[in-house]
Amino acid sequence: MYDLLFDGFGPIFGIPAVLGTVFFVLRLVLMMIGQGDTHGDVAHDVHTDPGEAFKVFSLQAFAAFFMGFGWAGIAAMRGAGLGLPPSLVIGAGGGSGMVWLLAALLRAVWSMQTSGNIDISDAIGLSGQTYVTIPGSRAGRGQVRVVIEDRQRLFNAVTDGPPIPTGAIVQVVGTNPDNTITVLPEDAQGRPVAPAAAPDRPLGFVGPADAPRP
Repeated sequence: MYDLLFDGFGPIFGIPAVLGTVFFVLRLVLMMIGQGDTHGDVAHDVHTDPGEAFKVFSLQAFAAFFMGFGWAGIAAMRGAGLGLPPSLVIGAGGGSGMVWLLAALLRAVWSMQTSGNIDISDAIGLSGQTYVTIPGSRAGRGQVRVVIEDRQRLFNAVTDGPPIPTGAIVQVVGTNPDNTITVLPEDAQGRPVAPAAAPDRPLGFVGPADAPRP
């Protein structure tokens, strides 16, 4: 196996194949066991817009590409006996195919979990955990996991304060016309930490006072 992966030009494909596979499998395991659970005792189920189910430049996409590139390249060079240039082309095709396949599978899985549509305003006042870092001052979108009706949902999120890193505990304080939620970091007492100078609320913003919870 060592000679297959690391002899001659092997490392060009062997290293991406091994690293990509290890990271990809580890990421899947962490997702399956619910890494990032906000409370530790809630059943996990992810919901998101099918168009947002997979980010092309996410870590999963890079891992999938390297895994596909490495194994396809090794198959071409070692299995078919091709030279380095055609093996590189086949490896790139294999990596791109893996990214496309993973995106299609994730969209299919997550789209099946959209039955029983959830009103986005149901998330207001709930705690969650950032899944993708949220840029500060509404400069871009991140993603937040929120448990609603015993199912974990994945929402696109913005914040009025400073950037919120992946894994931080946040609280949903409102929703926006573009179907995102607004979150703020949550303190140890479970209260949202308002930014030092909160901007005026945008048109269409729905906050706790506007959408009372039952």
